[in-house]
Amino acid sequence: MTTIPPLAILRRKGGAGSRISAVLPHSALDAMLDAAYETNRRFRHGAFAEPCPTCHVSPGELCLARRSVHAARRLAHRARVAQTSVTPLTEAVPR
Repeated sequence: MTTIPPLAILRRKGGAGSRISAVLPHSALDAMLDAAYETNRRFRHGAFAEPCPTCHVSPGELCLARRSVHAARRLAHRARVAQTSVTPLTEAVPR
């Protein structure tokens, strides 16, 4: 068992990204990012649930800028989530 706190490991020179890229080739990182975006797009998670006001794609489609989700799309998603009220599961449902 190590005595180094977990956050101290991340603060070492080079950062976490350089360790990951040293282990995985660049093409593997690209494939992981593509898979994450494709999963979010397919199931309309996060910003992909909103239409993009920048490139005018419909919900569930990737933005036209590869490797990026436009800031306006992310802001639209955050605004919609902020308006949604969350009902606790323990709250009684009136019948």
